[in-house]
Amino acid sequence: MKVIIAGGGTGGHLYPGIALAREVLKGRGNHVLFVGTEQGIEARVLPKESLPVRFMKIGRIKGMGLSAVMRTLFGLPAALMHALKIIKEEAPAVVVGLGGYASAAMGVAAWMKNIPLIIIEPNAYPGLANRLLGRLAQKVVLSFPGYDASGFFRAEKIFCTGPLVRQGIERGDREKALKEFGLEPDRYTVLVFGGSAGAHAINMAMKEAAFLLSGIPDIQILHQTGEKDVEEVRAAYAAAGIKAAAVPYIFDMASAYALADLVVSRSGATTVAELSVLGKPAVLIPYPFAADNHQEYNALSLAAHCEARVILQKDLTGRRLAEAIEGYRRSTKRMAGRMDTNAAGEIADLLRIYVQEN
Repeated sequence: MKVIIAGGGTGGHLYPGIALAREVLKGRGNHVLFVGTEQGIEARVLPKESLPVRFMKIGRIKGMGLSAVMRTLFGLPAALMHALKIIKEEAPAVVVGLGGYASAAMGVAAWMKNIPLIIIEPNAYPGLANRLLGRLAQKVVLSFPGYDASGFFRAEKIFCTGPLVRQGIERGDREKALKEFGLEPDRYTVLVFGGSAGAHAINMAMKEAAFLLSGIPDIQILHQTGEKDVEEVRAAYAAAGIKAAAVPYIFDMASAYALADLVVSRSGATTVAELSVLGKPAVLIPYPFAADNHQEYNALSLAAHCEARVILQKDLTGRRLAEAIEGYRRSTKRMAGRMDTNAAGEIADLLRIYVQEN
């Protein structure tokens, strides 16, 4: 069985695809090909994951200026022709759309060639590409915790699973993380991160919060800042006298999660899915400029089903963030409810069913 997994652009769309690809590749004789854009995160991540990828040129529409939108619209026929070319050359048994503009072209091409099309929606609010492709797809997989998207997709097309997370995320090595980041085993540990490039607003709020948290003797912080703010944040923790490791990027997120008593983060689809599976309490600061404001929907939905507090970026201050962290530290509750999941296996089984029927 050959599967094309199309889309990406952000980690929230890409990492569910990687989780599915790993499951599909367990099957004897199965093959996976990703299709994305050179501008998306897939161009950096997939080669490191040793997963094959082909790139196509397609622009964005949401959040872009008029001239960029016009270029994208004029380029759509060429993108569709490229997608049809990939379909012809690769001959997939099924196409999976992750969302994002590359998935739109590949999804339409699959529909035109009568190849089964399965859509995966990892967010609490479906993006434009998935809302459009949902009309053409055989199934729309909803993997967001507690999410009901019946208002967007026909009920008979919806296939619900648990959160779709990368393999091994719940099996992190706590001792390894303690050693790598020079942290101590008996302290209350706060893990802070934005996206892969960090989040400047969160970084600056934590810089301010550091001085308000400085009187807490048993706290320590592991903070992924991104490259731009790392030195400034390190200096703030040092000046406040807080035990902390501020690093540009954390490669082993499973071990970082294993170390954390509390997570402070954005609320992208991957992060929210991982928090729900790991049962980690969280303070979520949604990225306010995400497409369709989906991060706020993600955060509010998780807060309704798990242990999470939401601070909108317009309301974010160092004091408010420090108060939220201190509130969790004082709580005797160290774990939120965990969600069981076998989403990757369930979706892989679904793909096999459609391949056999066709």
